[in-house]
Amino acid sequence: MNANDKVIQKEKENSFKDMGFIKFWIVSTVFWFSFPMSLLLCYLALGSVRTRQLVKALVHDFLQTLFIIIAVGSVIIYFIYHYVSALF
Repeated sequence: MNANDKVIQKEKENSFKDMGFIKFWIVSTVFWFSFPMSLLLCYLALGSVRTRQLVKALVHDFLQTLFIIIAVGSVIIYFIYHYVSALF
C-alpha cells in the first residue's frame, strides 16, 4: 500500500460519524465556541485529514439541524395559518 492509498482509506474511516450524540455535541460546542483557534489546534494536533473529517461532520450536522428546524417551523406555521384563518 502506498501513501496515497493510506490517505484515501483514512478519509473513508470517519470516526466522527460514529461518535455518540453527547460526545459529538460536546466536541462541536467546544469547536464552535473557540472557532478560529480550534481549527488551528485541530490542524496541528490531528492533521489535515482528520481536521477535514471533523469540519465535514460539523457542517453535515449543522445542515441537518437547519433542515429539521425549517421543516418543523414550516409545519407549525402551516397549522397556525390554517387554524387561525378559520377564525376570521
